[in-house]
Amino acid sequence: MFKKCKYLFICGAIASGIGKGTINSSIGMLLKEYGYKVSFLKIDPYLNIDAGTMNPYEHGEVFVTGDGGEVDLDIGNYERFLDIELSFYHSLTSGKLYQKILQKEREGHYLGKTVQVIPHVVDEIKNWIKNLTTVPLKSDTNERPDILLIEVGGTVGDLESTCYYEAVRQMINEEGKENVGLIMLTYILTLNNEQKTKPAQNGIKDLRYTGLLADFIICRSENELQNPQRDKLAMFGNISKDSIFSVPNSQHIYDVPEVLQKQKLAERILEKFKLPIQQVPNIQQYTQFGQYLNDLQTSKPVTIGIMGKYMKNLDAYMSLIKALKEASYAIKVNLQLKYIDLIDFSSKQNAEEELEKECKQFDAILVPGGFGYNGFNLKIKCCQYARENKIPFLGICYGFQAAVVEYARNVLGVKDATTEELKDELIGSNFVVFMPEINPKLFGGNMRLGNHQTIIENKDSIAYQIYDSEVVEERHRHRYEVNPQKIQNLTENGLVFSGKDRKTGQRMEILELPNHLHPFFVGVQYHPEFTSKNFKPNPLFVSFVSAAANGEFRKSKIDVNYNNKKN
Repeated sequence: MFKKCKYLFICGAIASGIGKGTINSSIGMLLKEYGYKVSFLKIDPYLNIDAGTMNPYEHGEVFVTGDGGEVDLDIGNYERFLDIELSFYHSLTSGKLYQKILQKEREGHYLGKTVQVIPHVVDEIKNWIKNLTTVPLKSDTNERPDILLIEVGGTVGDLESTCYYEAVRQMINEEGKENVGLIMLTYILTLNNEQKTKPAQNGIKDLRYTGLLADFIICRSENELQNPQRDKLAMFGNISKDSIFSVPNSQHIYDVPEVLQKQKLAERILEKFKLPIQQVPNIQQYTQFGQYLNDLQTSKPVTIGIMGKYMKNLDAYMSLIKALKEASYAIKVNLQLKYIDLIDFSSKQNAEEELEKECKQFDAILVPGGFGYNGFNLKIKCCQYARENKIPFLGICYGFQAAVVEYARNVLGVKDATTEELKDELIGSNFVVFMPEINPKLFGGNMRLGNHQTIIENKDSIAYQIYDSEVVEERHRHRYEVNPQKIQNLTENGLVFSGKDRKTGQRMEILELPNHLHPFFVGVQYHPEFTSKNFKPNPLFVSFVSAAANGEFRKSKIDVNYNNKKN
């Protein structure tokens, strides 16, 4: 018999994108430090089944879970902050919800009743939430969460969110107020140096219309929340002043846990849930980290160019950026990231020549994932420049495939080398092809997704030195692979495929150039950024940043630690 789980909801007011994911991650980390097991659910009210078909310009990156779920980027926030692994089921969309309900209706589950938002949709929401409390935190244990943190996407007052707030209201009545909590995150505007609470008051009013009052209100703002404004919010929110918390803008998201801890938010949450403090929290790694990052800024900068196509919304590369920065922090490198929008470059006259001039300023070049024709030939140019000028290079997913096509064109001399992904725009010799198990007519969920193992047989390879292991498990999201009929031609001409998928041994996963030809030229079919964690960066990024900083790959195992912080 498992003890009763507590439910902590967090919703947003005024606008989306004000930091619910970071706030929720920080709260989860603090509760964990107090000795409690926590898990998460992200609710997105949109009708897509998952995030897989959504435009990165509008919604940011598609994060991939170990079990192959294509989910909202906030799931990545939770995994990085708490060093945990979540699943497809820790992300709930209205699309998933209605798909399940309609399937039940087709199967006669409702016994002829009229299927309605209340009770059927709301009941399904509550069941989804409660079922997550029975899911083990790790596959090899029976540990269940003590507290489930549920983020409701969007903002209070959105029409599509109504059924979720009704589910919260019903759960408070059914589970008891001591078992269900609600946090509202809002933003305090500053106009003419005066903090304005009227928009936040309207958010409180919108929440009240759903039948709910927040137990705690967290205020984002440019500066610390002032007492008069705190008094106003307490009155309109019908809560005490000490239930209102201030999170002013800061230089690093790593400051947020300390900001909340100083105001004793986690203790107030435990008090509401009638839970004891089980241990003294230790958040020293966060409290000292801000100063550590400031110290790094005084050292010589190392510049890496990220050559992508979604640069108008950097959230499209959130996990990648976090992984690079975490790697640089770990090995004490003052990393500067320069974002190059290849679609913008495509419209320039002499685009390739202009791009080459841009590449000269970089200590290393990274070509990330992406889909489609736009910018592909410029990705090819980036790969060529890095290879020929011996600039440390990392290609991820589509960047891996671009490196293969570039090698075929410029080393093998196959000038029409291309990828089958571009079959409608560019006809040629396909060095990258659809995987046979993929249906090219489908899109959503129709990829090789989630954790897959890679075998590294050659212990002298760069890949083995990076991972120090013969078996690597990383997360994938792709439809295409290196054409098996072209592999021999590539390898006979110097390209090394040092990693192959464990299941068949036929699918290429890692490519590299030998050390005597290039200091660091590596491409991977998978997405290592999805397994990189705060304070535990993926070793591939550590090695890549090290190569950028030192001009060559350090063969000895790199010691990743934060023990030499300046206090």
